Formats: sequence, structure tokens, C-alpha cells
Amino acid sequence: MTHEAGSGGLGLRERKKQATREAIGNAALRLALEHGPQNVRVDDIVAAAGVSPRTFNNYFSSREEAIWAPRVDQIVRLASALRDRPTDEPVDVALRAVLLEQAVVTERDKDLIRRIAAVPALRAEYLRGITQVEEAFSEFVAQRTGAAAHDLGPRLIAGAYAVALRVASGYWLTAEGDPALLPILAEALDRVAPVARGLDRC
Repeated sequence: MTHEAGSGGLGLRERKKQATREAIGNAALRLALEHGPQNVRVDDIVAAAGVSPRTFNNYFSSREEAIWAPRVDQIVRLASALRDRPTDEPVDVALRAVLLEQAVVTERDKDLIRRIAAVPALRAEYLRGITQVEEAFSEFVAQRTGAAAHDLGPRLIAGAYAVALRVASGYWLTAEGDPALLPILAEALDRVAPVARGLDRC
């Protein structure tokens, strides 16, 4: 889950700030994987990232926030990618496209994600992130259909796609033979697509 936030459209100053945040977040996650999140101090993160304590405090309020930053920003990028999809694109097509694009990045992080899954505290946070993804899906569906985010339709669609993501990711990480994520996720998304297509009946 190496931090790779998009920088398109950002000025030099913003790109530098983004790079600093990424460096701190990646250093914090690396230390958490090596030593356990409970054993990581802010001083350790600062030293590993090559920044000052003041700089750290400009970006994060705690070590926990820094450790989870790559995951949080991944979710932010996913939500942003959904908003950028063509406004006349069907909901299921947009969700599928964005998730498969993200899968290409996730595929490169397989070893890292496996290490995260081996640390209970990090695994719990990784799974919690999928819940946040579900919330982003619900907001997107509601916006595109004119429904309220808390209505049944958007929540059903968001839940179906979040389950597809979670199940496909779990299968990918544990299946024998080191399969690729893309076809696994594509199959899972194809199976839940009818839920999105039936939104008008929800």
C-alpha cells in the first residue's frame, strides 16, 4: 500500500507538501510492520522520514494517524476517482472501472498487504478501511441517482461492492498459486453488478 497519491493539477508547493506527507506516512507504516504499531514512537517516525518533529506535527496529530495515512489517502483517491467519472456513466460501470484501476496499484503491494494482514492491529485497520470505502460508494451512488446517501438503494449497492472488494481481496491473498487480483476482482464485480443495475427498483 505504498503511498502514491495522484499529483495531477497540483502546484509545486502542493506537490512538495504531498510528498512530505507520503514520506512520513510510508515511514510510519514501515516501522509499524517491523516493530508493531504499539512500539512505534513519533521520534522514530521523524527519524525514519528525515523530517523535524515540527514538520510531523504540521501533518499529523498522532503516530496512529501517521501509520494509517497511506490507507486513508488511498480511500480519498478512490472517492476522487469516482467523482471524476463521466456524469452519464452508469453507476455499475463507474464503480467497476475505478475498482479495477485501483487493483492494478494494489497488485504491486501484495507482499506489503500480506505483512499487514499478519499484524492483528493493522489487519483490523485495513478491514475498517473497506467500511470507509463503502461510505464513499454510498455517497457516490446517492449523488449520481439523486437519492439520499442513507436511503436503502445507495446503501445496498455500496454494501454489495464493498463485500465484493473484501471477498476478492481475501481470496487473492490466501489462494494457492499466487493468482492475479484483477481477474478475481472483475469476476466478483460482475456478480454484484445486477444489484447496481436494479437501483431504480430499490
